Amino acid sequence: MNGLMLGFAFMLPYHVMRTAAAAGVRVHVLGSGASQGLLASRYCASYRRLADPEDADAVLAEIETVCRRRAIDVILPSDDVSTRLLAGLRGRLPVPSVPLPDLATFDLLNDKGNFTRFCLANGVRVPEGRVFDTAAAVRAALAGGSLALPITVKPTNRSGGIGVLHIRDETELDLLDRADYRPVLVQRHIVGETVGISVIARDGEILAHATQRCDTRRFELFRHPDLYVNAARLVAATRYSGPANFDAVIEAATGDSYLVECNPRFWFTIYLSLIAGLNFMAFALAPPNAAPAGPTTLVGEPVSLVLGETLRRPWRATPAERRLVRYHLGDPILYALNRARLIDDSGVAVRPEQMTACEWGGGRALPSQA
Repeated sequence: MNGLMLGFAFMLPYHVMRTAAAAGVRVHVLGSGASQGLLASRYCASYRRLADPEDADAVLAEIETVCRRRAIDVILPSDDVSTRLLAGLRGRLPVPSVPLPDLATFDLLNDKGNFTRFCLANGVRVPEGRVFDTAAAVRAALAGGSLALPITVKPTNRSGGIGVLHIRDETELDLLDRADYRPVLVQRHIVGETVGISVIARDGEILAHATQRCDTRRFELFRHPDLYVNAARLVAATRYSGPANFDAVIEAATGDSYLVECNPRFWFTIYLSLIAGLNFMAFALAPPNAAPAGPTTLVGEPVSLVLGETLRRPWRATPAERRLVRYHLGDPILYALNRARLIDDSGVAVRPEQMTACEWGGGRALPSQA
């Protein structure tokens, strides 16, 4: 099967491309900017640069050209920009795509303020929240008593945990000085374990899901029925189609799950679910008329993300940890460039002193689990 993947970032599209390749797709890439770094991967069948990613008609013409020249069977997004772009074009695409949300639903869920309001209005458990114009307005509400600590402060339109501030007591009020964005979403701070749940859905039904714990050293899939029910309620209420990842918190005192935000796109840790044995792309590629098998999930032992630990003690490694090593070493040129800090998310070779730390299984900091 030949697939056309649109992409504008680097690391997230890379893992989506690898997951698609594992599902039997020969991946051709259409994109610009950071995604040009995918050329270093042996899993990139071809790369075509988009001259003007903001011109939807021009993008559609480029898609049609690639589909014709490469005999493309399916189109897929890989990051937030490409997902929104394809959501707007989904009725005009020349070949089928993986499930995609409509544009209005993408924008609803991608905005953290609108997401919170919709969930509260539709019986989906989320932390109570309000949107303020500025951080100064948040300070005024705290001083006036209409808002009480503890709170979590975040922008409405950023991802990857950027700008998120947890203010649990008065000693942390100075953190508000870092809220250099507007508007400002303020949610009740839930004390508990931060987790995530990822889904592939079609027309409001979840086809596959995985609940996960992830930090810089370990990744684990586990079951939490209440979290699944909470996510499924939102998917049904929006009749959502496509991939989505939800950040969530399991409240320590009650065990209740709270959805915190939604990323209506493929997610960074999709490759770790693949390593654990669940390939979400296989469900995304299934034809719409395929007989539903019921929502599929997976649980498993924690997987060490530090390749050095596995390589030093291979006899102690689990099968999933050995698969993770093969995953990384199976793309040697790109792996070597990244380990040498010669490629970053701008997709351009850079001098080592310019390189910012990025994750590649070596114990450096992971982005957020989305």
